[in-house]
Amino acid sequence: MQQSADNWTGNNRQIQDLITRKDYAKADALIQEKLRRDPKSADAYYFQGVLQYFQGRLGPTIENLKQALSIDPHHTDAAICLSVLYNDIGKYDEAKRVFELANQSVAHKRTGEDLGIDRKFAVKHLELADLYFRYRRYDEAIEQYTKAAVLDPTALEIRIRRAKAYAKKGFITRALQDLQQLKHESPEFIPARVQLGLLHYSQGNILDAELEWESILETEPGNREAAAYLEMAKETRLKQT
Repeated sequence: MQQSADNWTGNNRQIQDLITRKDYAKADALIQEKLRRDPKSADAYYFQGVLQYFQGRLGPTIENLKQALSIDPHHTDAAICLSVLYNDIGKYDEAKRVFELANQSVAHKRTGEDLGIDRKFAVKHLELADLYFRYRRYDEAIEQYTKAAVLDPTALEIRIRRAKAYAKKGFITRALQDLQQLKHESPEFIPARVQLGLLHYSQGNILDAELEWESILETEPGNREAAAYLEMAKETRLKQT
């Protein structure tokens, strides 16, 4: 099995940093070198898809993400990205199928004693992740949050914390994808939608933030947190006019 893209170390981290800085030529050179060394590198196809996405090439993006998953069905980053893309273009059934298949592969869902043990380990990974986050060691925090989320897929709050770590690291698109996917999977989980609004707001996307919080209040009118944030967003927008 190929190494998971959740391991943001070494060459993978360098490629991601170059893409984030929009240094696409250097990122592409590293990706092509990665493919020359290993033509079956799921990570390489994943990053090639991400690069093409930022270059506005949607078709090749989807093909590369599909190729990454054909090589490594456990590649959660490729699955999340492909699922979000399918969702964006209206292929909702495909979006759901892609993510559920990958999620089942990674989580290796179990019951009884094994699941109980996994949850105990998840708690320890979460504690370590929070410690790394507190000291601004975001790469390590992301890695530990991912391990915790895999061990206990029912603890949705872990994925919110990972999205915050992605945002702190500067991987805003990745943070948005995480939260959008979580919202898509569990629309009743309000904290994810609140955080999605906050991320939009932090990037200056005031209208998107308002829409997110308004949608919460439509289903849960008494949600004070969403109401307070919505009022804040409206005041900000009025000051900008």
